[in-house]
Amino acid sequence: MRSVTFLLSVLSGVLLTLGFPTPELFYLSWVALVPLFVALRNSTGKEAFRLGFVCGLTHYVTALYWIQYVLQRYGSLPLSVAVFLLVLLSGYLALYLACFAYIARKWQDHPLLWIFGLPGVWVGLEWIRGYALTGFPWANLGYTQTPFTLLIQFADITGVYGVSWLVVLGNTTLMSCLNRNRTRWSIPVFALCMLGAIVYGSWRLDAIHSLQNRAAPWTVGVIQGNIDQARKWDPAFQQETLKRYRELSLVAAQNDPRPDLLVWPETAAPFFYGVEDALTEQVNEIVRDTSVPLLFGSPAVSLVDGKPRLQNRAYLVDGKAGLMGAYAKQHLVPFGEYVPLQKVLFFVNRLVEAAGDFVPGHDSEPLVVNGKMLGVLICYEGIFPDLARRTVQEGALCLVNITNDAWYGNTAAPYQHLEIERWRTIEFRVPMIRAANTGISTVFDATGTPCGKIPLNEQGELVCSVRPVRQETLYAQWGDLFSWLCILISIGGLLYSSWNRHVPRN
Repeated sequence: MRSVTFLLSVLSGVLLTLGFPTPELFYLSWVALVPLFVALRNSTGKEAFRLGFVCGLTHYVTALYWIQYVLQRYGSLPLSVAVFLLVLLSGYLALYLACFAYIARKWQDHPLLWIFGLPGVWVGLEWIRGYALTGFPWANLGYTQTPFTLLIQFADITGVYGVSWLVVLGNTTLMSCLNRNRTRWSIPVFALCMLGAIVYGSWRLDAIHSLQNRAAPWTVGVIQGNIDQARKWDPAFQQETLKRYRELSLVAAQNDPRPDLLVWPETAAPFFYGVEDALTEQVNEIVRDTSVPLLFGSPAVSLVDGKPRLQNRAYLVDGKAGLMGAYAKQHLVPFGEYVPLQKVLFFVNRLVEAAGDFVPGHDSEPLVVNGKMLGVLICYEGIFPDLARRTVQEGALCLVNITNDAWYGNTAAPYQHLEIERWRTIEFRVPMIRAANTGISTVFDATGTPCGKIPLNEQGELVCSVRPVRQETLYAQWGDLFSWLCILISIGGLLYSSWNRHVPRN
């Protein structure tokens, strides 16, 4: 691998990362793949695979560097082991970019297939990454365009994958301009797609705002306790935790208009609610003092095959502290709530201060308060569109995401996590109430617009009005049909290019 092509691949990896928060230089994503494409010129298939791997490894190590911080600080792992695991995960994710680069090289002799087929290949690989090995749909390319409000509104048709497709099309179009014999169709098609997306986005924003203005407002209060993760599970700090949530909740309850619901973050109650009687009663007293229904997170115990196992739950109680329902987290966090491949990764400690693996829930049914159906997503679940889609299909008119991003410290992860979850509101046209332990807490409307934010590492309360509307999107109805079409077209392109290579030419 020549040094110049190696550096070009590294440059593409860095440019891909710079599009994400932070620093969120989203415009760089439209050119991020061009250095890699230049590096692929005159390369062999094996060289293309290696160059793509280098690009992917650079991208994921720099975008997900915070994983090393979490594993070292809360997993009690040595720096060398934490870095090794970060590189191991990034190496796995880089294989997808390596496959993309290999196909890009394979299609270099098929200009139209290269320009218009590669975006579909990228989407297909992103979709597979979101499901393979329990799935990790973090850092999808489309998420870089969050600041481009008009453009991203068509996610209610294709999901975030459609925006990823458009960004890659921008890169292949730009590269086609560098190869002058390829510009005949690429520029007009790309310009038409961009114009269509922006026009649709403008129309859709007006339509959703009009629907929301006619909907009855529903006031919610979000509480951010800002509890240090290192002290969160310390029994000596439990009273301080409850005191802080009490004070913030009472302030929010006195707001005008008065909240119809208060939301605390994931595991805001750092004990077993309903099992530890004294602490449970203290939470119930807070609820009765505010006289406002409360949704909050707490660990729980569930019997599985006669044995007690842990669950990560959200509880909903009414204004008199009567239990109205509960939701158990369905998609668990690797290393945080269970250790995958335990026989191989025997040296990895669990990151939570509890013994035994967690077990997932299996019910996406919304929780109901005052006639409002709430689809709950706990922490990591907010990055999976399919989980949000399930609860919306079951009737949820508002999503509630409770999370504890204190694990990530002052890294880019809390900002990345926030922006990923914003997309669920656009895809399904439902508002989202987001309560995070250390931030960033907010309330998004159905266009992805926040009504306010509680910044990272601050405690406080935020009271906002949401206006749920009944507007089933095409993405809610069809799911990842667009991604499946991209996969089928990519397979067809691969078959065609392989067959065409063996056809005798005159």
